[in-house]
Amino acid sequence: MPDWSYHTFFKPVLFRMKPESSRDFTLQLMNTLARLPLGDKVINFFGHMQPPAELGQNIAGIRIPSPVGISGALDPNLKGTSAYSNLGFGFIEVGPISIKPNSLQEPIKRNTNEETLWYQNLRSNVGLDEALGKLHKTKRTVPMGIGINGETAEELLLLSEKLDKFADFFIVNLNAADYIEKLRSITVKPVFLEVTNHQLDVNKFSDQKMDGFLIREGVQKDGGIELGKSEMATLKSSIQQLLPFNKPIIASGGVHEPNDAMELFRSGASLIQLHSGFVFSGPGLPKRINERYVYEKTFETKQNTNGWLSFFLMGLGVFLAGIIALFIGLTEVLLPYDEAFLRMKSEEIIAFNHHLFHFMSHDRICLAGVMISAGFMFMQLSYHGIRKGEHWARKAFVIAAAVGFLNLFYFIGFGYFDKLHFVYYLIIFPFFIYGLFRTRNMTAGSSGSNLLNSSSWRKSQLGQSMFVISGMCLLSAGIVISIIGMNGVFVPEDLMFFSLTPEQITAFNDKLIPLIAHDRAGFGGALISEGFLLLTIALWGYKEGAKWIWWTLAIGGLPGFLTGVGTHFMIGYDNHFHLSPAYLLFVFYVVGLIYSFPYLCGRKEQSMSLNQFKAKKV
Repeated sequence: MPDWSYHTFFKPVLFRMKPESSRDFTLQLMNTLARLPLGDKVINFFGHMQPPAELGQNIAGIRIPSPVGISGALDPNLKGTSAYSNLGFGFIEVGPISIKPNSLQEPIKRNTNEETLWYQNLRSNVGLDEALGKLHKTKRTVPMGIGINGETAEELLLLSEKLDKFADFFIVNLNAADYIEKLRSITVKPVFLEVTNHQLDVNKFSDQKMDGFLIREGVQKDGGIELGKSEMATLKSSIQQLLPFNKPIIASGGVHEPNDAMELFRSGASLIQLHSGFVFSGPGLPKRINERYVYEKTFETKQNTNGWLSFFLMGLGVFLAGIIALFIGLTEVLLPYDEAFLRMKSEEIIAFNHHLFHFMSHDRICLAGVMISAGFMFMQLSYHGIRKGEHWARKAFVIAAAVGFLNLFYFIGFGYFDKLHFVYYLIIFPFFIYGLFRTRNMTAGSSGSNLLNSSSWRKSQLGQSMFVISGMCLLSAGIVISIIGMNGVFVPEDLMFFSLTPEQITAFNDKLIPLIAHDRAGFGGALISEGFLLLTIALWGYKEGAKWIWWTLAIGGLPGFLTGVGTHFMIGYDNHFHLSPAYLLFVFYVVGLIYSFPYLCGRKEQSMSLNQFKAKKV
């Protein structure tokens, strides 16, 4: 559930439900998907949230892949534990778990305008027995910290013994601080001491042998605990008081946008945990924080990636081939080897039925437009993405190119071998293979400059969703056209246009339908490739200040639209029902460009980088 879908489609519905119901439903849905055989792959494809490798760090002897975690208080019923690993989190907190279940008596209160949550307390949990059953089923790839809440030393030791195999570290509150030494007789795992913003007294635990601190989220209000951005001031104050202990500090709560996270890191927090920000800002928040963290750490050390030029030349080859194909489609339509296959000249087909001949030109012109669009997008990905080390750009390029090369099997399957297409593949394929080899060591993850949940960011969620839907539509259209090309070849509107039946065409020349089928399936295959390009660029490359993304989408879409719609009017095939999907797609395209422009083409938000901040402190 990336931000573009959460804010555009799901959040308006979920926020009409009770907070407890919407929380459990959302987390259970993501958890169920994550536990399916290919569920984690689906989540990763649409979210592309894997933390960059350079974010990894050792905290209290634990390798943490990202400094962003999720608070256990958000998920007391352990509904989403399998999903969090796929959302960009570097660690998961579970609990606090007690021997017996503990349920809230007062409902959660959600203030949408202020973006706050109110809880009676943050100790609700399912109890030890149910927690063990759910943890056994959990799929995770990141460390897990488990909070244990025992009223006596015996309860605390029993909890740690039962949960030890699931925990990478334990979290205990001040009431159990006196038992830390006894706890170490049961487990070798690091122990973090939980402290609260409103009751922080360093004298109470100055002599404890803890491995780190976790500052629990929330401020006291109306007899309960309120969570929201108002926590930031007390969080930073608490961090400052704990810094002299020279221990890792986990700051939980308060973060609603990347800028909040960066403020906590600069204040001295080693790690952060999300709670209310995950609810109001969306599941994409950990990814945005990770990208900003990398952006500030590596802003001055970016280097060009080898191999991008080979990919660029392949894209240029696709672009030029599309222009050549467009010229042929507008003039000759059939090449000499086409006529040799048909054993017939173009003039004979025109004399038989000129609409049929124009229909053949329409297929080839549409294919040319798609090739021009795809070639331009390939070049943009190579120069602006792969050259700058953006792993997502390489992944998008490779997927779309691989699908495009599979078109060759379409051509072979109709008993008609297109020599020009084969030569075209022979020319561009080596560039693809060489680029693939030279960029094989690119690391996953990328950086991003976004800091704030600004109005342009909020509007961009709709813009991004329009491009994602457009990519899915192109992908679906390509599949449908390919299937039609391999089976019935024509749709009813086609037959109405040239007023012929397939039997009449076959009686005239039994080679015509295989040739048309080859063109149709090839066009469908190219459309699938372009659909993957548009979809992956919209899913993975949509970042604040990425002007080249906006221009790639704006210019890259024009050749496909102009040829796809324009050629129909050029040949008189202006059936509006037939063209209605293209009209709708054009609406999505325009709305996407309008709502994306301020976010993609605005100025990047700047702040002091982490490296600069550390240098200044020194």
